[in-house]
Amino acid sequence: MSEYRAVGVVGLGRMGLTLAAGFRRAVAPGLLFAAGRSASSVARLREAVPTATVLPLPELARHVDVIVLCVRNADLPEVLDGLRPALTARHLVVTVTNGLPLRTLADAVPGPVAKLIPSVGNEQGAGATLLVPGPGLSAGATEDLLALIRAFSTPFVIEESQGRAATDLASCGPALLAGAVRAMVDAQEERGAPLPRELAEALAVQSLHALSRLLGEGASLDGVVDRVAVPGGNTAAGLEAARDGLAGAWEAAFRATEENERAKSAPELGPAGQG
Repeated sequence: MSEYRAVGVVGLGRMGLTLAAGFRRAVAPGLLFAAGRSASSVARLREAVPTATVLPLPELARHVDVIVLCVRNADLPEVLDGLRPALTARHLVVTVTNGLPLRTLADAVPGPVAKLIPSVGNEQGAGATLLVPGPGLSAGATEDLLALIRAFSTPFVIEESQGRAATDLASCGPALLAGAVRAMVDAQEERGAPLPRELAEALAVQSLHALSRLLGEGASLDGVVDRVAVPGGNTAAGLEAARDGLAGAWEAAFRATEENERAKSAPELGPAGQG
């Protein structure tokens, strides 16, 4: 039997709601709990995940095995102060931000820690989830946590040093790809293509859907390109013309995410209390 059966999500912003929706697929009825920091966030949770039980923060640790901290770094000291009286060595505490080193979190809580980076697709039981096992998390406990994550995503175990680059592709990826598809539509519109915006978006979305299906059935990115971009054909010409610009745009996007993360300092969390 899994070591982790009951999950508590702290913080009900976008990421917290995404993980609450995902974990409802992973735990038995009555074993998903949450603590929100405002009435409006709790109301959104009750609408999106009505099976979750909302508790005051100080009570959460008494009901769960896993605590997922979906709050800003600046709010973590206050949140941990609220949790500490009931925290014990049996609790797995999970952060969802690359900006918090796991060693820092481990020094502030009595039990094991991990880092979990979700994707918006987790709400629908799809997409990647990145897992970084931290200090105190045994191999067996890591497998138990992976079993939960597999219920709503495809998990990838990575090293903490890989977090920023992997997050760009797995967590930022859906929005970045949606933005790229939107830019395709914008480009056709700006050049005066005789297509209504609604039709252009529908065609681009269907291309994205087709690509997803092909990749899901085993095709590779290079394989899809080779099947469509016949040498001397229109697709090949388009790819060649866009190659340098696309590479430069993605490089700029990834540089921006890295710089934005570096600009945010890690919080001082204080020492672990005695549970």
